[in-house]
Amino acid sequence: MDGPAIYRIEVQGELNPGWSDRLGGMRMTIRRSAEKDRVTRLEGLLPDQAALAGVLNALFDLHIPVLAVECMDSQKT
Repeated sequence: MDGPAIYRIEVQGELNPGWSDRLGGMRMTIRRSAEKDRVTRLEGLLPDQAALAGVLNALFDLHIPVLAVECMDSQKT
């Protein structure tokens, strides 16, 4: 898991799409959860776990609750 991988991160609330660059260029989609709360899904290829840590640290700095982090596909090189 030290190389590129596709990650899916779900956070509470609706993020501004302008933050995509700050969040590793990940694609954003917004949906309503079963409780009618908004959830933003970030999905995209990150080069390594250091980049993942950078995205998670940025979310922490913005005080955005992380609901889930999932490695969707590891890119073997």
